[in-house]
Amino acid sequence: MFDKIAFVHYETKNLDRALKFYKDVLGLTLRVQNEEWIEFDVGGQRLALRQVDPRPHNQDASRPPGAMVWLEARPIESAIAHLKKNKIKFINSLETTPYGKTATFSDPDGNPIGLYQPPE
Repeated sequence: MFDKIAFVHYETKNLDRALKFYKDVLGLTLRVQNEEWIEFDVGGQRLALRQVDPRPHNQDASRPPGAMVWLEARPIESAIAHLKKNKIKFINSLETTPYGKTATFSDPDGNPIGLYQPPE
């Protein structure tokens, strides 16, 4: 059901500052860059940073700050059905975007976990 860890991501209030740190200071290889997302290769794994609004009142209150793991699931619909059958409640239901399909749920401690299916 879950093939591998698709990526881990952090949220950042300043994407330009994060880009300089991870690329120039840590020396990570940049894979993807757009106005709200940067992604690096770390030994074949993906580390991503997503721009968030720097004003605290606009943060998503349903998620604690910190890293978030995304599990690759193909097909994602089967993984969602399995989790729902086990009474797992979702934070965000299935979304289809140009970069793939996503959904998020919480573990028993409230840590968010993402499901990700790359585009075909």
